[in-house]
Amino acid sequence: MVLKLSKRSDVESFRALTILSEVAERRAAGEDIITLAPGQPCFGAPQIVLQKAKDFIDQDPIQGYTAAIGTLPLRKRIAKYYKENYDHIVHEDQIVVTTSSSSGFILSLLSVFDAGDTVALTMPTYPAYKNMLQALDINVVEIETTKEINYQPTADLLEKTGKKFDGIIITNPSNPTGAMIDKETLKGICKWCDANDVRLISDEAYHGITYEQKAQTVLPFSKNVIVLNTFSKYFALTGWRLGWAILPEDMIIRIKKLAENLFVSPPTISQFIAMEVFEHTNVLDGYVAKYKENRNILRKRLPEIGFDDFSSAQGAFYLYVDISNLTNNSEDFCRRMLDEAKVAITPGMDFDTKRGNSTIRISYAGDASDMHEACDRLIKWQKIKV
Repeated sequence: MVLKLSKRSDVESFRALTILSEVAERRAAGEDIITLAPGQPCFGAPQIVLQKAKDFIDQDPIQGYTAAIGTLPLRKRIAKYYKENYDHIVHEDQIVVTTSSSSGFILSLLSVFDAGDTVALTMPTYPAYKNMLQALDINVVEIETTKEINYQPTADLLEKTGKKFDGIIITNPSNPTGAMIDKETLKGICKWCDANDVRLISDEAYHGITYEQKAQTVLPFSKNVIVLNTFSKYFALTGWRLGWAILPEDMIIRIKKLAENLFVSPPTISQFIAMEVFEHTNVLDGYVAKYKENRNILRKRLPEIGFDDFSSAQGAFYLYVDISNLTNNSEDFCRRMLDEAKVAITPGMDFDTKRGNSTIRISYAGDASDMHEACDRLIKWQKIKV
């Protein structure tokens, strides 16, 4: 007997997470591997926040359900964050706390698109977008960006595609390139989407992790946008799995009902910790300073390896590197790099299936010593290869 499996569940592997699992297993077996693959901060929550979590467990050992859309105090604190950081007023009723931003995406996509609708992605992009859309029977239109336009969309680019789509997902700063969209370009994208009845979803997961200029939220430029964010990146609460969505008014009741049925509620202790972490941005900004130091180390040293054509890395903690001078098979290249040099890096096929064979993504969210050690190993490896 052969039982049916769904076609929509047959999605691509998330290579960065596959590599993360393999590295963990090989390290446990005693291998000395430096990883520049995972997109997660190496620092974790500030210690004072973790101590508060211990106190909270003592006070409330039951840890029962909260409201499906999150506690009111946390939603109010997120609203305050937007006033403090963007000088933009968001009402707590627009905010839904989610079990990671991934569940925020699922709730949002289910709320505004039907099976058979079409959503545009600008390539290179975060691979989970495409896989989530496929799993929900939503079609994907891929729009190529280039280094010349900073690997980010513009209204002009969207107009010139001549393609019809119901929605578009943008990421600012970007994973995998770290490239940012400036204020005027964001305005233009929002204006174009509203004029063409395209639902804009803005992934702002890496806000707070920027180096030369602050990231701009899309919220002031349209009442129709969906903004998604997470506590996993700037706030360094990766394993606590918490995020939030800011929604147009007409979506709120639908999201609430979906959240109740699909996820019940976000983790209670994670919401408590999130409330506390807002009070320790001085520590979090210190993390960002370390990411910047790591970025500068890699910018200086990568050309020694032959990695000399990389993205602007204005934010997030990634460099997207064109390695067409070295290979046209990034997966094989990264496999040999891991096996022979003991350095883990993500192949570009994760982010662009058409052009990713000649690119890699390097994450610099680790310790500065790892940046130097990885470069030392790769320089030695390249010499051996030659």
